[in-house]
Amino acid sequence: MSEASPIEGSSVWMNCSVENGSEPLRYKWQHESVNEDISDLSQNNSSIITVASISRNYTGWYHCEVSNAVNNDTSNRLLMNVTYGPDEPQIDVTPFRITKHGYSALENETVSMYCEAQSNPGSQYIWFYNDSKISTRPLLAIDKILRSHTGNYTCVAQNSHLHTQSSKTLSLTVYYPPVGSPMCSVESALNHTALRLLCSWLGGFPSPTLNWTGDPIKAGQKQADTGQQQPRLTTNVMTLPSETLNRNSSLFTCGGSHPALQQPTQCSTRSYTPPSEPLCFTNVTNDRQYLMLSCAWNGGLPKALVWWEGPGNQSKDGQEDSNILLLPYGAAYSGKPYTCYAKHPLLTAAKTCRITLVSVSKPLLLTSNASPKEGSSIWMRCNIGNGTEPIHYVWQHQLYNENFTTFAQGSTSLINITDIVRNQTGWYRCAAGNAVNRESSEKLWLNVTFGPDVPQIDVAPSSVVQRDYTALENETVSLTCRVQSNPAGRYVWFHNDSEVYSGPQLIITKILRLHTGDYTCVGQNSYLNTQSRKTITMTVYCKWDFKIQIIPQN
Repeated sequence: MSEASPIEGSSVWMNCSVENGSEPLRYKWQHESVNEDISDLSQNNSSIITVASISRNYTGWYHCEVSNAVNNDTSNRLLMNVTYGPDEPQIDVTPFRITKHGYSALENETVSMYCEAQSNPGSQYIWFYNDSKISTRPLLAIDKILRSHTGNYTCVAQNSHLHTQSSKTLSLTVYYPPVGSPMCSVESALNHTALRLLCSWLGGFPSPTLNWTGDPIKAGQKQADTGQQQPRLTTNVMTLPSETLNRNSSLFTCGGSHPALQQPTQCSTRSYTPPSEPLCFTNVTNDRQYLMLSCAWNGGLPKALVWWEGPGNQSKDGQEDSNILLLPYGAAYSGKPYTCYAKHPLLTAAKTCRITLVSVSKPLLLTSNASPKEGSSIWMRCNIGNGTEPIHYVWQHQLYNENFTTFAQGSTSLINITDIVRNQTGWYRCAAGNAVNRESSEKLWLNVTFGPDVPQIDVAPSSVVQRDYTALENETVSLTCRVQSNPAGRYVWFHNDSEVYSGPQLIITKILRLHTGDYTCVGQNSYLNTQSRKTITMTVYCKWDFKIQIIPQN
């Protein structure tokens, strides 16, 4: 036999070999199944039999019988064990409740699922719940099953000998009652000429049954044709004309029941008009792309229908809960009214409110100090005379000959600048804008005063020895002092504490040894009454003339 444990679908041959025997020889093959059923497999003159595609039914004992004209003899038995599988598993669910999309169970009952797959060698089983491994036994039992157990259950059968597997997935839905009680609501219908009653019950499976109670005919009601009502509805909708209802208040009740509940339950809703007048107000989107004209008329059930009518066909059709007219920022009309109309199904006439937008006037930029000292704080105010809120303010700064750049913006007309620094000197302006227009103020010059900083001293020619400066006698030495200051600084030079010069550059022509000493530059800001100083040490080297005389000795 070419393979004693062939894989199902493979090819197997068996050879019946004899040592002696006169030709012709005749070979007969017999198969004894695991159920001890014996059948003839083949009879011919060939000692080899080949099965092209072996199946599991070939498992069993095989022997051959060889015969000629003299005698016949039978071989020993050989066992062929065909390996296969696992086939697709079969899953038995208890209790058995099949649905359109799988199986169902009642919450808190015990559910068992048994998995079996044909395989040789026998299968090993793994259970998965929504792709998570939960068991390694063929029987999966869940005590007191919950609604959270709803999902897909997959049984994976594995043949460790063949390294093969198969799986089957079923969907299990846990039935449970709805939560709480039904919810009732009322809304407008038929262009606010009728009321629509809605009764809903959240949760639960199967769906609960909902019905509006009362006599629609006696109440002047006409139930809308919604088609045949299903036995399990989560929402029941009924439309009633409003002309026969109570103008101040009408009460409606919806009853609900569910097979998992012993007693029915109910909810109620009322319809009434808002007690006050409509309110109009404006807002701007955060990106200032749109102006929002909002109209609110709160306090009634159902909510009122509101719509806008404005100049230049800038209007908004009436829709339930649509009370905002969006206008591109800057496209609104100035001085012309925008009217909001509000209508409730229990009222015959619409109510109104209006908004008239006013352009922003040219701002005036003010500041607490136009020449602040560095490190101090100032405020700037962008004053406008007129303009409909909300108004957006933009603050801009121009440094010398550069372009204006925005450094702050927002909804406030006042800005505080703390710890001001010298590079904030320059032109300032503010811009104020609303949905109608935008205006900019005239420029305001801000001059930040500071200094003087510690002076910088440049020495030419420069020769430094151990942090001190040196010069050769009779050469010209230039000491230049620079200091950062606004207003510009005044310079005073001291030599060994004696004032010797006023100005930024001290030039000493033909410097002498007596000029050796400390040189101090003092920078002064007369506006701020401040000063700073820096001192350097200068050493003047001189040339010595000398002669060598040789005196002979006697």
